[in-house]
Amino acid sequence: MQKVADVMDRDVLLVSPDLGVRELARRMLDHDADGACVVENGKLVGVVTSMDLVFREKKVHLPTMVAVLDALIPLGIERARKEIEKVAAADVRHIMTGEPYAVRPDAPVREVATHMVEEHHGYVPVVDDGAIVGAVSRRAMLRATAGR
Repeated sequence: MQKVADVMDRDVLLVSPDLGVRELARRMLDHDADGACVVENGKLVGVVTSMDLVFREKKVHLPTMVAVLDALIPLGIERARKEIEKVAAADVRHIMTGEPYAVRPDAPVREVATHMVEEHHGYVPVVDDGAIVGAVSRRAMLRATAGR
């Protein structure tokens, strides 16, 4: 059975939650990275991916207004608020996914692949005894598949 340690990327981009979004994009391009681990005080606090940056360019879904008697009731206002915050974000803290799913190096690749597909995660940190030792990206999974 193939383990995460066999397929993970070992050169992981680590960034601060206070890093600006433009600088994040530059660093990801310079490192040819699909994502980055967000670290604060030496602890993994989030993950940010290229899709988080692409998200900033999408159209925001505005709330749907429903008329009931003489009142207008907005539906989807929370979703719109979150999208607007993410689109307008200036730093990593506001676009990252907090409390990320992470795995150990000895986790089965099938387990990570299942999680990535079912939860639509394209970047999974690999942590061993609290230290980030790698990450599994979509590209790493493609390499694993091609290597079979």
